[in-house]
Amino acid sequence: MSLPDNNASLLSEYGRYMLPVLSFRDIVLVRGQGSYVWDADGNQYLDLNSGQFCAVLGHSDPGVARKMQEIAQTLQDTDTSTLTRSVLLAAKQIHDRAPEMNGRVLFLSTGAEAVECCLKYAKHIKEKPGVISFDKAYHGLTHGSAAYSMSRDRIRPPVEHSYVTPAPRAEDETETDRCIEAFRQTIDECKDDIAAAIFEPIISGGGFYFPSRRYFQAIRKLCDDKGIFLVFDECQTGFGRTGSWFYYQRLGCVPDFVVSAKAMGMGYPVSCVIANGHTIPHAKFPMEYFSSHQNESYAGALVSHLIDEIETRGLLERNRASGAYLLAKLGAIAAESSLIGNPRGQGLMCAFDLGDTGRLDSKQAGDLFCRLAQQNGLLLQHCNLGRTIRLLPNYAATEADFDFFADRLKATLALFQATLDQPL
Repeated sequence: MSLPDNNASLLSEYGRYMLPVLSFRDIVLVRGQGSYVWDADGNQYLDLNSGQFCAVLGHSDPGVARKMQEIAQTLQDTDTSTLTRSVLLAAKQIHDRAPEMNGRVLFLSTGAEAVECCLKYAKHIKEKPGVISFDKAYHGLTHGSAAYSMSRDRIRPPVEHSYVTPAPRAEDETETDRCIEAFRQTIDECKDDIAAAIFEPIISGGGFYFPSRRYFQAIRKLCDDKGIFLVFDECQTGFGRTGSWFYYQRLGCVPDFVVSAKAMGMGYPVSCVIANGHTIPHAKFPMEYFSSHQNESYAGALVSHLIDEIETRGLLERNRASGAYLLAKLGAIAAESSLIGNPRGQGLMCAFDLGDTGRLDSKQAGDLFCRLAQQNGLLLQHCNLGRTIRLLPNYAATEADFDFFADRLKATLALFQATLDQPL
């Protein structure tokens, strides 16, 4: 079948066959290379979110392409109860790079699936139904994972035993103390009901907040005192993005479970649950977990390839240095423009807030800003109801990429200001 060769025709003739679960962009991407992608009209864009935070070695990385070809020529699938060499090796490699966990690993497909699996076992082991999470949390869009996210009130039917605690919006001592006390009060009142506390160590979709070491260390102690499992959702922070293998290692706070996804598949659907070998039973669980794409051979091979690339290319150190360079660029622009503020980040996980947007509400402003950025050759995403623009570049992004971004961001801000200044 011959397809149209331009954005408008592709969307008008074939867009009708897509389920409209969100508002799609008005472009159709046809290829990518490194930090850049091209649409059907031939327009080039800088992709500073590595797809949906997943293509962390860049688009069309030759090593990943070779690995996928090798996988396709070796073994497509196994039954769920049979392991492969690639899975066993990857589990050992993860164990060795998170030694504090003494971890036991299960490979799955998506972050939401891994979250649900993890919480299912936390409830099963503790024989309690409850879970507590941040008010600004995002843990996925399946029924179970969304029940513990900021969308929990829109889930039908509602999931019972879902408890909420405020996320620290700043690292000052007063805010930290307030949020620790709120968590303490909730678990004191409901300790016989709560099996697990699940948190993003960096709150991404809810506004890009960075709870402090002191906060999480206090939460760890409270969980220990009340017999509650502590789960870290490291779907975005895991596998090197912040400059550490996992962000819990920066916090001095070892959880009972880690959930990870996104980066570990380098653009392909891979996730995992890591259970703490010091606190989770080693014996076979009475309740089995049996999924079509569980401990897949391709998952193990991709994870091992990423780990090897991170170490061979020194990407942990590089991500810290690249993130500092990007933040310096953002800081310089913020010093000149009131339209952006509070540039912040850890490694290659950065964000800034949009300033006063006048007559537009935050969602309208965020949508407009991202449309104007696209016109200027940038593919950006907002979160926090449009208030925050987040940047999660690939690990191979260069200073030249960030220089181009800074130049195009300034042009976008000028267009944004001009649009805001237009009379009603």
